[in-house]
Amino acid sequence: MSTPPQQTYLARTFDDGRYAWARSRRVRRRAVVAEAALVAALVGATLIASSVSGWSTPYFVVLSVGLLGFVPLHSVLNLGIRGVYDRDDRSLDEHQQRMRERSFLAMAWPATALHFLAWAGAATVVALTEHVVPALYLGFLLWFAAGLLPYWHLAWTSPDEPADLDA
Repeated sequence: MSTPPQQTYLARTFDDGRYAWARSRRVRRRAVVAEAALVAALVGATLIASSVSGWSTPYFVVLSVGLLGFVPLHSVLNLGIRGVYDRDDRSLDEHQQRMRERSFLAMAWPATALHFLAWAGAATVVALTEHVVPALYLGFLLWFAAGLLPYWHLAWTSPDEPADLDA
């Protein structure tokens, strides 16, 4: 017996009452700050690595640990916003779809600016230092941050949910 599309395992996980703690405004905002700080630290480490020596083992370790640490942070954030960017449209109600679109549209111009900065930053690093690998990582991290902006906006601006919603 298969489950209907609107009741996939992923949809059931995001709507599970066990994760109601992640839906509070306080937890969501802390996750946004932690993710943004982590991405900013990785961008900073990339710029330092490109200006000092280019690709090195310590930089690789910092980048790997940072990106691995990102996974649980983003999981908490995603649980807090009920995974509205990662679920199929059929599993979202109209309110969730409107919230998702509102955040996506609100972050369209900042995301476009970050996309341009990703390209321009990578080109600048190569032009100034001739280090290609850190330039690629800088471009990747800024592109990645551009993709995270709607998640962060939605998590930051969404009101607390009523306690009886998960009952």
